[in-house]
Amino acid sequence: MLGARVLRFLLRFALIVICASLAGSCKCSHEAASVPPKTPTVRLYLVSSPAGALEPCGCVKDMLGGVDHLAAFVKSQSADAPHSALLGAGPMFFMNTALSSEHETQDAWKADALARSLGAAGLRAWAPGANDWAGGADTFNALANASGASPLAANLKGPTLQAARVFEVGGTKVGVAGISLPLYQNNLPTGISGLDALGELQKAKASLDSQGARLRVLLTAMPRGDALRLIDRVPGFHVLVIGKPFDQGESNDRSTPPEVVGSTLVVEAPNHLQALGVVDLFVRDDKFEFADGSNTAAAAERESLTARIAELDARISAASNAGKTADTDQARLDLERMKAQEKALSAPSVPAQGSFFQYRLVNVRDSLGTEQTVQALMDGYYQRVNDHNRDVFKDKLPLPAPAGQSHYVGVEVCTTCHKSEREFWNRTQHSAAYATLSSAHKEFNLDCVSCHVTGYDKPGGSTVVHVEKLSNVQCEVCHGPGSRHVETPLEDKSIAMPEQGLCASQCHHQPHVKADWSVTASWAKIIGPGHQRGSSAPSTPKK
Repeated sequence: MLGARVLRFLLRFALIVICASLAGSCKCSHEAASVPPKTPTVRLYLVSSPAGALEPCGCVKDMLGGVDHLAAFVKSQSADAPHSALLGAGPMFFMNTALSSEHETQDAWKADALARSLGAAGLRAWAPGANDWAGGADTFNALANASGASPLAANLKGPTLQAARVFEVGGTKVGVAGISLPLYQNNLPTGISGLDALGELQKAKASLDSQGARLRVLLTAMPRGDALRLIDRVPGFHVLVIGKPFDQGESNDRSTPPEVVGSTLVVEAPNHLQALGVVDLFVRDDKFEFADGSNTAAAAERESLTARIAELDARISAASNAGKTADTDQARLDLERMKAQEKALSAPSVPAQGSFFQYRLVNVRDSLGTEQTVQALMDGYYQRVNDHNRDVFKDKLPLPAPAGQSHYVGVEVCTTCHKSEREFWNRTQHSAAYATLSSAHKEFNLDCVSCHVTGYDKPGGSTVVHVEKLSNVQCEVCHGPGSRHVETPLEDKSIAMPEQGLCASQCHHQPHVKADWSVTASWAKIIGPGHQRGSSAPSTPKK
């Protein structure tokens, strides 16, 4: 009897323990579903149309861009997102669709440095734009090999091109297809032929499905409207990345807000590596249907608020610097209200159950740090170009000034009569402009030198290597060549009196200045003795 009672007690106790365990298990499972996971199943880093932008010019501190900063950011995130892939869309390696004879070698070496840098950052694949063939088919192939990335364009026939690839990312098969319309002036690059984009994309998607791709990404180098119509005709891609079919020049584009079309997240980052899109995909219960976990529908409103906040902040700073603090009280209240609105719109909307994605745009700037491998590649490029250009352009002399016209004489000649002006100029950043290049092995770089010397490529002026007496931004950049003024100093027409617009037209224009740069505010920094002001002078510039 005693043994039977003990046995019944033990059975009841065991039953209680099992029930309690099951109840606890259910509670934990419910909590896990309502608390967002911290580590994404897959993270995608997305760039659009880098177009040869190795780094910003450096004329202003903390400008957007820099492949060294991008690589540093990706590396810094490896613990938070161990399973990731870097993908691109649009022109990757060259700024323009064609290379000039003078710039060809430098631009080719720059493209190689960028390709290797993006490879070091982890680039897996990209949809090429017309610029990528600027150096010809052999250069295109060499750059693809240097980057280690696959050029994807299902609708194009040409060497090295592939329709699609499947990558294993942390145990998830990520299928990536590419479509490119690299038309410039209605022409495809030499040696490239086109196929029907719709039909080839359908084949590429079928290929990805047959290879077991669970997550599907489409990379496009084409007009945005064409890309959106294409994804509407071929559904089933989780992410669409849009890049330009071609790019021209150094102008920076503004960012385009993300949007969700059907079940596809559409991402288009700004060109020249100003920023990169980051897409975190959280897979629950092995379901690859993703809800929006980042309130993407409000992205356009958020972006508008962000721009307005930056503009108002700049206005408040300018008013404070001018001593107009009374004008800023209401502006500061408006600023706080707008920041609160921005924060509310930025709050994630993570679903309690099911898979979801989160998207953010990360500005690429100095604060992200520098990746050492990439920095070494960039330093090597600048040194290589400097040595090459010093030799190649050593015999390129400035053309003589036409008869009866002035040539450049240099600041030392000006100083003979304008001593107080020279003393003032010595304290401006213009007086140290050339040193900012020579200290970084960039004084013979064709992308840089013209704005750091006087009379560049002008008759009676300077050239890449020959800057004797004309290094730095001297008097004659603004006042014009001065030889006739030296000969006849009382003749007013022999020297120019510059307008403020000269600054912006020659050097101080975007992307070499920030969007809020003002010629009116900066003009005061070059006004001193002999320059419309009595005796004030700026602080001595950093060398």
